[in-house]
Amino acid sequence: MTISKPQTLRKAVMLPFTLLLLLTVAVLTFVQNSNYERMLNEISSKLLSSYSENISNNLDRFLEQPFNTTLTIADSIQRNQLDQTADLSKIENYLHAAMTDIYSSQQQISTIAFGDEHQNYVGFRLHRDKSLSLMLQDKRTNNSLDFYNGITIDTQIHHSIQSYDPTIRPWYAPFAENKAAGWANIYSNIDSEKTFTISSAAPVIRDNKLLGVVATDIDLLQLSQFIKPDSSEFGGLTYITNADGALIANSLQAPLINPDNQHILATDSDSTLIAINAAQIIEQQLETDQHAATFEFSHDSIRYFSRISAYNNNNLQWYIVVTLPEDVLLGGLPSQQRLGVAAALVLAFFGLLMGLFLLRTITQPIMDIAEVSQHLDHNNWDVSIDEGIKLHETTLLISAFKSMSSRLEHSFTTLRKQLLSDTMTGLLSRDGFVERLHNPTSQKQGILVLLGLRSFRHISNSLGQHKSEQLLVAIASRLQQSTADKVTISRIDKDTFAVFYPDFIDLSHSHQVAEKLLTDFKNPFTINGTEVLVGADAGIMSGQFDNIEIDVWLQNSSLALTYAVKQEQVKCCHYQDYMIAASQEKTRLTADLQRAISNNEFAVYYQPVIDLTNDTIAGAEALVRWHNPVRGLVSPLDFIPVAEDTGMIVDIGKQILLQACTDTKMQIDSGLWPSDFSLHVNMSVRELLHPNYVLRVKEILALTQLPAANLTLEITESRLVSQPLLTNQLLGELRDLGIHIAIDDFGTGYSSLAYLTQLQFDSLKIDRSFVSQMLDSDNHAAIIAAIITMTETFNSDIVAEGVETIEQANHLKSLGCRYAQGFYYARPKPLSEWDITHGTRDSQPQHNSLT
Repeated sequence: MTISKPQTLRKAVMLPFTLLLLLTVAVLTFVQNSNYERMLNEISSKLLSSYSENISNNLDRFLEQPFNTTLTIADSIQRNQLDQTADLSKIENYLHAAMTDIYSSQQQISTIAFGDEHQNYVGFRLHRDKSLSLMLQDKRTNNSLDFYNGITIDTQIHHSIQSYDPTIRPWYAPFAENKAAGWANIYSNIDSEKTFTISSAAPVIRDNKLLGVVATDIDLLQLSQFIKPDSSEFGGLTYITNADGALIANSLQAPLINPDNQHILATDSDSTLIAINAAQIIEQQLETDQHAATFEFSHDSIRYFSRISAYNNNNLQWYIVVTLPEDVLLGGLPSQQRLGVAAALVLAFFGLLMGLFLLRTITQPIMDIAEVSQHLDHNNWDVSIDEGIKLHETTLLISAFKSMSSRLEHSFTTLRKQLLSDTMTGLLSRDGFVERLHNPTSQKQGILVLLGLRSFRHISNSLGQHKSEQLLVAIASRLQQSTADKVTISRIDKDTFAVFYPDFIDLSHSHQVAEKLLTDFKNPFTINGTEVLVGADAGIMSGQFDNIEIDVWLQNSSLALTYAVKQEQVKCCHYQDYMIAASQEKTRLTADLQRAISNNEFAVYYQPVIDLTNDTIAGAEALVRWHNPVRGLVSPLDFIPVAEDTGMIVDIGKQILLQACTDTKMQIDSGLWPSDFSLHVNMSVRELLHPNYVLRVKEILALTQLPAANLTLEITESRLVSQPLLTNQLLGELRDLGIHIAIDDFGTGYSSLAYLTQLQFDSLKIDRSFVSQMLDSDNHAAIIAAIITMTETFNSDIVAEGVETIEQANHLKSLGCRYAQGFYYARPKPLSEWDITHGTRDSQPQHNSLT
């Protein structure tokens, strides 16, 4: 038998080291090139997406201000009846004030104008030299459109246009037809400047009759100037096109119109880069897709990365294209990469030489120790050693390493099991759930149901920690028993379970799955002989499972669960796209609301309360209004719920109560309001339950010197049931101060005689829903009559809300109702517009609703 000569340790180590080093250099070079391309694609995608989103957000703000301005001006013309003259002089004065004072900060506005159905027209144009000029067509100009060098008709006329008809212009005709605000198609102005313009237009309507249209213009050159700084910051190109591919704006300031005053297509742009870019979009058919798309192309030996994304704002349908050259994306990285490869080869060569030297030096003592340890280990000098084990020292080292590795593997497996599973219930943890679904085997679609336990904190406090843990184990066991083996179940949070079904048919099927899971909670759980009934809500996310982002699914189903929790009747809710948008809008609104509190952006409007016995003003209700500099007038229906949820209603209520008491005291002292004037201020349950609220009200009355008898605090009836004992106690403390308490929206909540006997109140306010249907329904009239009779028993006053017609007012009088308020008498107004000399109602009452 031939025995091969054993390899020495030195040779056995040096040879693989040399080969491994050379192989490593080759692999690193390949990987570096691959990583460079991957990194380039990732960075370009992220940067372009970030820049596109930033430009889109900036564009929203850029367009939102003029749009809100248009709405506000149209509302002011209608509300203040500025059109009620033979000419447009009132509107002319108002538009001049708007351009020079109210909206002067909106530099993007080039023109604010108004045209009416009689072909009259008035407007002011802001020129590039910041000068302002009047444009007018009415009887004062003999119905010709005159362009003045100044802001009045006394200045020199620059030029005139005969037979100008504003009602056929792009900014007028579409909006007069559909009677809705929006953006007009891009058009060329008819004056000598021939500028291309985009207009936000809003019809002015009174009593469903079109009076005219307000238009706010933005010069497209201003739009190009606006996006230029954003593009300059990241060293790239940005341009915007409409659905027809025409250039709207571009950061290179390339022309938007040709010498024939025609709109230029992006493919025909004077900028070669824009033209090539637009041609690539058409070639790849990217602008037909509403989803954003990233693409690349080369021009003049430069590699460019571009992203096209759809932009929608009201009826605008544009495309934003952002382009970056490769050297801007990575700077000097390409040259550094080549230099790095060369340096790596040089270092590898010297490393090889040094490595061989070090290995020779290191292996010698190892060989000596191995020879000695071999004799000591066997302790037998006469033992014949097989030549095949002359590298036994490496075997010992490998054996020791494997032993250590085995122990480490055991420890790691134990730790991983603890990480990926819930030790209490035996279900998967959130991490385990995510990992399981990130590595699907065969499923291509699925249903994710997030189950949230109702009032689990209260249940846990009642049962104690040990029993609450047993309850969670029982819930997990019941879920496992009621589902198939292929279903994945996880406890992703203390009181939240996730259940994933690898099958999906349609949304109806998803709801059936969720409803079946909720049936597991209809029967009580027995914990140590105690029956515990636990309710649950379900948030659903379902659909195709390809390329699933389970974290996104969990986020979306959590949003759906939040919506389900808010519902009183519906226990399960499927995720829809508006939920994430609503969540983001709520976040933005919360931040704006916090700034509004700091900046005192809230105003108090007053609506009179009428004494029906003599048709005089007995008091007024103070209503909060929010004028945001960007959003404009924000509806209380939008911000009051957010203020309630976040607790900011406490600070808002404090500001409103202080301002209302101050105003009322001032009006009484000046003799404008009678000494027994009754101020009504809304109070939320959250304010009432806030620590020291009664003391705060007392301090405000002391500060403003308003007698407590002049103040009535209104609280919504349905909100009082949350903590009836505490709220009733606090209401009593307020009444002890001399303040009156009114129950608002009475009849819509939990009304009962037994409940009323427990409440501390001085008056009831009949909800507007009963008043609005009083004349059409005998039942509603009977309810109002019953409430009036009942309040006499309780020796309290009654106020009817939402009175909009004289018939309603007369019927309430006949039923014996003492007080009323509503649009029939007056709209809510700021104190500066309050005027009691005009009687108890507006000259022309409005019949639409306003909160």
